[in-house]
Amino acid sequence: MMNFTVLIVDDEVMPRTILKEHIPWENLSVAQVCLAADGEEALEQARRFRPEIIISDIKMPRLNGLEMAAAVREFLPSCQFIFLSGYSDKEYLKSAIRLRAVSYVEKPLNLEEITEVLEEITTELLSQRKPTPQELFFRGEASLNKPLNKNVYCCEESTFERLEKLILHNKKEETFGLLRRIYEEISRCEGTSPEYLRHLYCQIAFLFLHAAENHNVRTLTAQTDALLYTVSSQETLAGLRDILQQTAQEYFSAQNPSDPDLATRVENYIESHYQDCSLTVQSIAEDLGFTNSYLCAAYKKSSGKTINQRLTEIRLSHAKKLLTGTSLKLYEVANAVGYGDGKYFVKLFTRQTGLAPREYQRRHVYEE
Repeated sequence: MMNFTVLIVDDEVMPRTILKEHIPWENLSVAQVCLAADGEEALEQARRFRPEIIISDIKMPRLNGLEMAAAVREFLPSCQFIFLSGYSDKEYLKSAIRLRAVSYVEKPLNLEEITEVLEEITTELLSQRKPTPQELFFRGEASLNKPLNKNVYCCEESTFERLEKLILHNKKEETFGLLRRIYEEISRCEGTSPEYLRHLYCQIAFLFLHAAENHNVRTLTAQTDALLYTVSSQETLAGLRDILQQTAQEYFSAQNPSDPDLATRVENYIESHYQDCSLTVQSIAEDLGFTNSYLCAAYKKSSGKTINQRLTEIRLSHAKKLLTGTSLKLYEVANAVGYGDGKYFVKLFTRQTGLAPREYQRRHVYEE
């Protein structure tokens, strides 16, 4: 998380003290507040601490606030300025505007007004910044306004040994459960070195490769080099999780040829969950132990259609039964087959069948 530095410049002690002690700096992601008694000192402090924000009086001895700001902009072009003045002088305001000041606040100080301005500045600065490599690894592009925690993960030897035994003894569900637990624990330890975690996931990948050699799973052993390279070069924790999840699935699928084929497993799952309005391809993949991309590609290769297409077919098939076999209202039928939006259901049903739900219902009754 970005921790800002603020420089407060005023030739009077009281305003400097009030601002430093009574603004909620921590809430504004400000880690350091520096003070200067005039423009010359402010220039020195700015070179030393390189603040992102400067709150400055305008009328000061030696070097006034506007002159100081112009000089600072030479080496800190993106520094944000809030000017304070007890003088309602239009010329000062014009100069402040030319310097692209964020705000011009008249004395006596209004702490609430200054805090609001600071909130706007820090929010904007946070939205513009690029995530650090550590943030990218743990969170991708998300939730950058919340600081990373300092927790550090260390995989215990007993956990590693247990995982090895589960894999060798072909305990699929227990293996996936332990892998999920490891990932969840790591995701709560954002102070952990990404290099350590890449190394850890390479070690876990080795467990599957070693087991694959013992059980002659050639589809996995044939991609040893590619797998280890992919793991060692992953930029995100989620990426490591997905690769290992896919590796585990390939290993266990080869170990259990009598398991229902993938397409059948997907369709059985949809049949059991089609009434759930929150059902998505992502949630199907997670529950079945696949990555989203792998499941979508494998299912389409096997069945010739997408998972969403099959989900729609199954839902509409059940909708037809409800329309002709019950007295439910349209929105009740929609909800019963997993569509929370009745209008969307009518539109989808009409597009897929060529008939509006009521027209389909009438024709079926007529045929009977």
